[in-house]
Amino acid sequence: MDERGQYREGTETVTAHEDYFETKYYLVGSSSGTEIEVQSGEHKFPFQCALPTNIPSSFESDFGHVRYIVKATLDRPWKFDQEVKSPFTVIQPFDLNQEPRASEKVQEEMSKTFCCLCCGTPPLTVNYSLPVRGYVPGQSMPIKINVENASGVTVETVKLILTKIVTFRANTPSVDTRTEEIVVAEVGKGPVEGGGTADYEQNLEVPPLPPSNLTNCGIIDLEYNLKVVACVSGWYHRNLSNSTVIFVGTVPLVNYQTPSAPPMEAASPAIGWTPPEGIPTANLYPNLPPPTYTESDKGARSLWERGESEHVFGISNHFAPKYPVYNFAPVQ
Repeated sequence: MDERGQYREGTETVTAHEDYFETKYYLVGSSSGTEIEVQSGEHKFPFQCALPTNIPSSFESDFGHVRYIVKATLDRPWKFDQEVKSPFTVIQPFDLNQEPRASEKVQEEMSKTFCCLCCGTPPLTVNYSLPVRGYVPGQSMPIKINVENASGVTVETVKLILTKIVTFRANTPSVDTRTEEIVVAEVGKGPVEGGGTADYEQNLEVPPLPPSNLTNCGIIDLEYNLKVVACVSGWYHRNLSNSTVIFVGTVPLVNYQTPSAPPMEAASPAIGWTPPEGIPTANLYPNLPPPTYTESDKGARSLWERGESEHVFGISNHFAPKYPVYNFAPVQ
């Protein structure tokens, strides 16, 4: 699947496409085609567009995207039209307080033995825990790790990996799926020698990310996993690993950690960005400081769409959606 939602398997190209809304305005003139003279100089034509409430969040990937565009066309009689396009970010709110599983405590144990000559070693056991499953960008996941390495095999490092699992669903000319697993954050610590133990806590910060689920998108599914991997020495030994579901939201759990006001220099969103209106967080959580909006590290290399002229202004611009990021006090 390419950046326009296509991928190849064998010799067949399969695709999927969804339109969420389209609105057309005539800022000057009308659909009748009557010519209007516009004097030379700079002219500004304000307009507003009400977004539907049931559209998915902006999302960018190498294999597909959810993208929202404003395109302006200057229709010039007897000349080529001039066109310019600009993307904007849409955020579908995901309140972690409305997801029952987000406040669950995570407690996982994984264990494994290794073959040594004809006998099995005592086990390598790794326990890890989290106070909750739900986090927002800017927040740190405090992961407690306990390693009891009764085997004679060295654990070189224990990796904590936040992964984004994306499933693409094609429907033309046939139904097919493709799943992509992307590492979005990672920390690690080690080693733990054979016969040794370790007990510690590491913090994994959540970067600017689209909220879980991509609600109201029927062709792309999105979820996040925390993967814990005990990487062991010896090419003939397999690593010990386990994954658990993590929720990434746009509104933090109010009974877990309270964000602080953003720094003064970051208090205003980036130029050209208007925070989504209509999100009821101010009424539901009056003491919740507002987030800032930060570009994701995953963006579009080009805004060109199939069948579109290559002479449209703006199609070669890089674009990355901006997601809400909260300010939390550093974890000591």
